[in-house]
Amino acid sequence: MRIEDYPRNIELLVNQHLGNYIHAGSKALLIERARLFGRFFEGRRKNRPIVWKFSIPKEHPLIFNVSSVDSCRLQVDVSCEIEGRDDKINKQNILVRVWCLEQRISFRRSIDAIELEDILRSLDWRRVVFRLHFDLRASDTKIPEPLYHLHIGGDPLSEENSWFPKQIKVPRFPYPPMDLILLSEFVLMNFFQEQSEQLRKKPEWESLVRKSQYYFQREYFNRCMKHIDSKTCTLLGNLASFEQGD
Repeated sequence: MRIEDYPRNIELLVNQHLGNYIHAGSKALLIERARLFGRFFEGRRKNRPIVWKFSIPKEHPLIFNVSSVDSCRLQVDVSCEIEGRDDKINKQNILVRVWCLEQRISFRRSIDAIELEDILRSLDWRRVVFRLHFDLRASDTKIPEPLYHLHIGGDPLSEENSWFPKQIKVPRFPYPPMDLILLSEFVLMNFFQEQSEQLRKKPEWESLVRKSQYYFQREYFNRCMKHIDSKTCTLLGNLASFEQGD
């Protein structure tokens, strides 16, 4: 897959696969974002670099339908910022939020401030209970974190009514690169397991996911295999090193 093929793949994701799992407004949002992304490659001249960006703001995320998991009503949304130059990715940050819609889970009477109960009641008990970040290490970071990593928490918006201490920035778990298509597979498998089983077996779906695997994950796993065989360093040590030459 080439990066200029990605807008088309996003449109395929929306039009052929996610229709039964996301809000109508999110369908229009993804189509709009895919087409905005595609404009970076219009009139592309040979041998001239293309600087591109694909983003879904967390203020207007991709919203999945409410699902029932472990007898709880949950709702997932996804936002992202992916930037690059030609086929090199310079920024890859994806945020997954899991909202709970159950009073018994959202409001913890023995822990939460009593004022929060009225706020959550007015929001139909919507509260973020998980925030997952799938990130590429920033080039200016001073922390020896894995090149691609997963971390929990972050800086929530006020309407999330979540509680994550901003002072604590660790741990960062090594995790392969993710994109919107790979994250959609992750969401379907975890939050719509039975409903999406037939979809996830379709050759068209598997082909779409494999294209993202190839583009976003192939180099990462090649790097991992190279350093698993190394006699001079550990895999995590290399992924967290600032001295990587490849």
